[in-house]
Amino acid sequence: MNTQIILASKSQTRSRLLKNAKIKFKTVDHGVDEDEIKLSMFERSPEEIVTKLAEMKALKASISNEGLVIGSDQGLDLNGKLVNKARNLDEAYEQLKSMSGKEHTLITTTVVAKENNIIWKYVDRGKMKMRTLNEKTIKEYLESVDEKILGLVGVYAIEEEGIKLFEHVGSDLFSIQGLSMMPLTQFLWDNGLLFKNNGH
Repeated sequence: MNTQIILASKSQTRSRLLKNAKIKFKTVDHGVDEDEIKLSMFERSPEEIVTKLAEMKALKASISNEGLVIGSDQGLDLNGKLVNKARNLDEAYEQLKSMSGKEHTLITTTVVAKENNIIWKYVDRGKMKMRTLNEKTIKEYLESVDEKILGLVGVYAIEEEGIKLFEHVGSDLFSIQGLSMMPLTQFLWDNGLLFKNNGH
C-alpha cells in the first residue's frame, strides 16, 4: 500500500518526531481558526476543546489532501480551566507563577482523518508537577529561553530547558512534546504503513 501520510501542522517539534522515526510524510497548514473554536467552546472542558481542535485540524486538511491526515492539539488543564498559549513574556511569567508548586494535566489529542472522516483518535493525559518557583527563578528561566517558547503550551519545552521546571512529568514524553508517537505508530503498523513488509 502506498498511502500518503500528511501532518496538518507547522510544528517543528511534531515534524521532528516523525522524521526521527523515519516516517515519510508531508506537512500542510490546517487552516483552522483555533481562537474562534476556543471562544465558541469556552464552557466546555479543556479535554473537549483540545480534542475538537485536533479533529478539526485533521478533518479540514483531509478535504483537500488524499491520504491519512494526522492532526494533533495540546492543552493545559489547570484546576479544570484551559490555559492558553502566552501572548507575551508577561503572560508567560504569570502562567508559570500560577503553575508553580502545583500539578496540572497536559492533554495531547492525536487523530487521523481520511476523506473528512476521523478514523483513529488517542488522548493522552500527562500529570505534570512543577517545582515551586520563586520570582527570580521564573525570570531567569524566561531570560534563558528563546521567545519561540511563547508558541508552546505552558511555556515549557520539556525536551530542552523546560525539564528543569518539573518535579515529575507524565510517562509519555512523546505526547508531552506534542504527538502520541507510540499509539500512532501502532495504528500505522496495523495498517501496513510502517515497513514495506510490516512483519506480516
